[in-house]
Amino acid sequence: MDSLPPCRACGHSELELIISFGYTPLADGLLRLDQLEQPEYTALLELAFCPNCSLVQITVSVPPEILFCQEYPYFSSISPSLLKHFGDSAKSLIASRKLDSNSLVIEAASNDGYMLKNFKEVGIPVLGIDPASGPAEAAQKAGIPTQCTFFTKDLAQQLRAEGKHLPVFL
Repeated sequence: MDSLPPCRACGHSELELIISFGYTPLADGLLRLDQLEQPEYTALLELAFCPNCSLVQITVSVPPEILFCQEYPYFSSISPSLLKHFGDSAKSLIASRKLDSNSLVIEAASNDGYMLKNFKEVGIPVLGIDPASGPAEAAQKAGIPTQCTFFTKDLAQQLRAEGKHLPVFL
């Protein structure tokens, strides 16, 4: 067995392997019939425990550029229960934070914009940020301003420099 990486939280060097699923295809990365002869991306999927801080964690991270690719298949709008949750959460935030047309709601990993849609519908400015081009384009087509990029420290500093101070960051 290869040695495990240090703990993601505390840096402890002696993680305990809980289970290894071996090399596994990406979740939702299903191949179409015409792709079955092509190589499939797999990643080592192991779950480990840190006895120092009690964090349970995966041992290998898939690069975000691979996870959130052009053909990212998940759209949050397909789940009726999630849409209801988004609506309820938005109403609660609008009331508790006293949001209005002078506010700004920014959402990282905004997907197809359905959380932000609840704010925009009542006149609250919004900005979505999502690295997956498919969902980001769907949000833009639905009228939700969305940047197709990863939310990084540089982007946060750029938004601040542009005067985009926000009472709500999702």
